[in-house]
Amino acid sequence: MKRLFYATNNLDDAESISDEVHKLGIDDHHFYVLSRDENGIKSHHLHGSSNIDKTDIIAAKKRAKMMASGALAIMIAAVALSTNAFNSQLLWAIFAAICAYVVISFILLITGGSFDGYFKSLINERLDSGEVIIIIDVEKAQSKKVERQLDTHDKAQFLADSSNLASPIPD
Repeated sequence: MKRLFYATNNLDDAESISDEVHKLGIDDHHFYVLSRDENGIKSHHLHGSSNIDKTDIIAAKKRAKMMASGALAIMIAAVALSTNAFNSQLLWAIFAAICAYVVISFILLITGGSFDGYFKSLINERLDSGEVIIIIDVEKAQSKKVERQLDTHDKAQFLADSSNLASPIPD
């Protein structure tokens, strides 16, 4: 799945965008609104929160950890399949794979964490200025249709896109 981030001026615009996106087949569980106006989110019947820190939507750190774990599993499997199971070479290779995992994990967590912090600060700046952030999860096949629709909407400003791996929209 793909995650799309848009900004708009107010909750009325967000509700209008929600209606358009719902007509394209996106349900409430894949459409999330961030706004400092908690009561407005409820009165507009939007699925959302007033604070991004209450969510786990931006999860570059989680994706990085999953990638490092996958790389470790592949390295250990490759070594195990290419050597004798009781060979000391295998033990050294597994030790080297674990060391590589620790280094890769550390690097990915630092870079993922800095992205999370940077993106959260941008979102918080926009929220503090009164804007509304819209987050939409779409199947890759739907993404172009949704993007085209929102490109024609004069109140929707595209911010970014990413994967939604390991960070579902909160219920």
